[in-house]
Amino acid sequence: MPGSETLRPVAWTFGVFGAFWGTWAVAAVDAQRRLHLSDGGLGLVLTVSIVGGGVVAAAFGAATHRMGTARALGVALGTWGACVLGVAVAPGRAGFFVLFVAAMVVAGTVDAAMNTAVALGARGDGGTMIRFHALFNAGALVGAGATGLLLYAGTTWRLSWGTVAAACFVLAVVTARARLPGAHPVPADPGATAAGDPADPGRLGWRAVRAARLTPLAGAFFGTALVEGGIDTWGVLYLRTHLHAGPLLGAAAYAVGQAIAVTVRATSARHVRRVGARVGLITGATVAAIGLSLEAASATAALAGLGLLVAIGGIALCWPLVMAVVSGTRTPAPAVSSGGIGPAGAVGGAPPAGATIAALVGAFTAVGYLGWVAGPGIVGWVADAWGLGVGLALLAAVAAGAAVVLLASRSASPSR
Repeated sequence: MPGSETLRPVAWTFGVFGAFWGTWAVAAVDAQRRLHLSDGGLGLVLTVSIVGGGVVAAAFGAATHRMGTARALGVALGTWGACVLGVAVAPGRAGFFVLFVAAMVVAGTVDAAMNTAVALGARGDGGTMIRFHALFNAGALVGAGATGLLLYAGTTWRLSWGTVAAACFVLAVVTARARLPGAHPVPADPGATAAGDPADPGRLGWRAVRAARLTPLAGAFFGTALVEGGIDTWGVLYLRTHLHAGPLLGAAAYAVGQAIAVTVRATSARHVRRVGARVGLITGATVAAIGLSLEAASATAALAGLGLLVAIGGIALCWPLVMAVVSGTRTPAPAVSSGGIGPAGAVGGAPPAGATIAALVGAFTAVGYLGWVAGPGIVGWVADAWGLGVGLALLAAVAAGAAVVLLASRSASPSR
């Protein structure tokens, strides 16, 4: 990355994004009670919300390349901050629903833009990607801890969301003026737009996934993201509602788990090139399966909390390692000319490397979001029918299945 470029605003964005999800992990049960929702009802709200975010992320990844990463991330942060602030001050149930869905949808644009900026700067350096995702966990730790203290003091979790919104507004201004990797807009080819090629970000993303032979990796990523989403929403809620842990204990369990995730990501970054992403992904999914099994089978809050910590630490490896593989992919997306798909070197040629990486990041972000939302929704429905413990056991099985897929596939093995 040229010396004149910087990723510092993106690093802060990762932290703020993590803080948002950390507050939600602790406050989900309070929002559920306020809105009088069952476990399945809360899962349905999350499903509708985050599916929208995944769809938007798929298109916004490649669109970020055309807009420029600085402008795209600045716009995304400002819009998302307005939505989060709206949720924090929404007085009624209907307003909360609408603004919450909007916040989750726009969060997809922030996720795609910040990962695209890091991918363009890292160019396949797994250590860099892991360190940036460690900042997400650090933010989640702070958000969960602060929200737990607010609830313990008898105040509202909405204060933490208001703080996240304020940070978004500041970062939106700073980011829009920063020299990020890929900050300069790249005009779309007017003659190519009608053909559904690089100017069509959604189609380019899925074509790039197939061309790079990353479909098995995408399937495994869906499973690990499903597990991560289930842990984030139901891990602490299980401790608080089924094992009668107080809000401070529940927040402490999640915060310690995020501290473990930060440690795992920070210490594993320098070992990525030595062991390979495939080994790291298999290890993370397997450890998550063990931790979730322990939490689901435990009858005491202390032992279940230990299982939650193990699961969080294991699953922490998966998302950044997948993104590291994606950002280091050298296989070009299918070349497209104004007359349709053609071989490389045809009229119109293959899209530039930056566009391919941005499209892949957008597509994989969408896969991650779909998995992330499937976790809360599936666990919520299973909890209504058979209990939340069975839902956590199902997550353990999904994590084990993802490890098996990765073990049988070579698509997640980058050069060492």
